[in-house]
Amino acid sequence: MTISQFIKKLSTTFAGTAFVALSGITAAQAISITPTSNGNDLVNEILGSGITIPPDSINYIGTGGASGIFTDGLLSGIGIDSGIILTTGTATDAKGPNSSDKKTTDNKLPGDSDLDGLILEEQTTFDATILEFDFESEGGDLYFNYVFASEEYVEWTNSKFNDVFGFFLNGTNIALIPGTSTPVAINTVNGGKPLGTDASNPEFFNNNDPSEGGPFFDIEYDGFTNLFTAQALGLSAGTHHIRLAIADAGDAFLDSAVFIQANSFSDMPTNTPTGMPTDTPTGMLTDTPTGMLTDTPTGMLTDTPTGMLTDMATDMATDMPTGILTDMATDMPTDMPTGILGSQSPEDVPEPSVLIGLFIVGFAGSLLKRKINKV
Repeated sequence: MTISQFIKKLSTTFAGTAFVALSGITAAQAISITPTSNGNDLVNEILGSGITIPPDSINYIGTGGASGIFTDGLLSGIGIDSGIILTTGTATDAKGPNSSDKKTTDNKLPGDSDLDGLILEEQTTFDATILEFDFESEGGDLYFNYVFASEEYVEWTNSKFNDVFGFFLNGTNIALIPGTSTPVAINTVNGGKPLGTDASNPEFFNNNDPSEGGPFFDIEYDGFTNLFTAQALGLSAGTHHIRLAIADAGDAFLDSAVFIQANSFSDMPTNTPTGMPTDTPTGMLTDTPTGMLTDTPTGMLTDTPTGMLTDMATDMATDMPTGILTDMATDMPTDMPTGILGSQSPEDVPEPSVLIGLFIVGFAGSLLKRKINKV
């Protein structure tokens, strides 16, 4: 175990007792999660029109509590009302409010070789959760909507703890940053560390970190992406295979998740939730696609909390960031699909009230100071 891994593990060990928070987020019903590792139930939840899936092709890899079916996601602010959740920890830990920025379950499972290929060579993945199956597309296309979230934000942004996921269609990842061939991960979509510094694609990122002015949303994860749409157009006739996979990277601590919208795994675009405009995708992929992630975000305006949060790892600092305002992306290549506008409008986001952190600074405080080892 490296020094940075030891510090990180130590901080997560003390987190449950050292971090005490009283959340005043609006008392809307939080996201509800029913754990299940039944592959058929998970696939049936996301299955939409125009797609046929042989039941005997469905395979789930992971621990029983790492996945589930969720509802009331819009009330929690993640941009998807219902669907499935695949995590590197415990699915029910996604429920808000965000009372800790160090939520962790070590499932003591291996990583995934496909996901290893999406990160730096010296990195390794852990605690992989995978849902895979065969399918046929009646219309010859494939679309589905998703959101990536993680506890690695914001403290471990731009470090080797680069949790990652992928949607491998016939072996090729189609979970990509809009207009690029770059996989969606902690180090590729973030608001920087500290917030606003050395950010990567911040227009697609939503801050929810208690140590960075949050939480702003009724969800446990410290940050999450806008709503994205994975798509592949012009698939050849016949059977195709897809692996939906997520894993911790660098170590098995601090959990990440991917939410996939119910009934959106379809041969045509699925309407996004209320407040999310859509565009008609253009462009074609043939046979084994390189994949297209189609999203042009409208941005996310996060409210300024009325309270004050102090963190024992920042020496009781009182000037905390209040979130980020992300602008619409304007540099999309003209030959790429325009896809789905990927950010929930401000009026649909639960309004936070007062968040007060109460901390005791002592010997444990010095152990909880976290240092980033940038790759």
